[in-house]
Amino acid sequence: MLKIVNAFLVVAVLVSGYALYELEHATRGEERAIASGKRKIDETREAIKLLKAEWSSLTRPERIQKLAAQHLQLEPTRAQQFVNLEDLRTKVPETVPVKLEEDGKDPIGDILKKMQ
Repeated sequence: MLKIVNAFLVVAVLVSGYALYELEHATRGEERAIASGKRKIDETREAIKLLKAEWSSLTRPERIQKLAAQHLQLEPTRAQQFVNLEDLRTKVPETVPVKLEEDGKDPIGDILKKMQ
């Protein structure tokens, strides 16, 4: 009887040792996954910081003003360009002259042509 109890205890110790090993192995795998996720989060945060710095560099007012002057050839607004509300109502159509569902059409371009 004592041999059976000892054998059972040895088997129980071996099973619990194996279970503990598997649990430790699974725990370390989860720890590696968490560390990998944290690294990815840190890398993403660094990329966001870099993109924000690049965005602030690209949206500097003096840079945009220089590019606008170079590519848009804009002129200052003159007083003659302002219109009254009544004048605006005569230039803007009451209904949309073009159906937006038509393929191959430029509805906004057509509206602008009709307004001129």
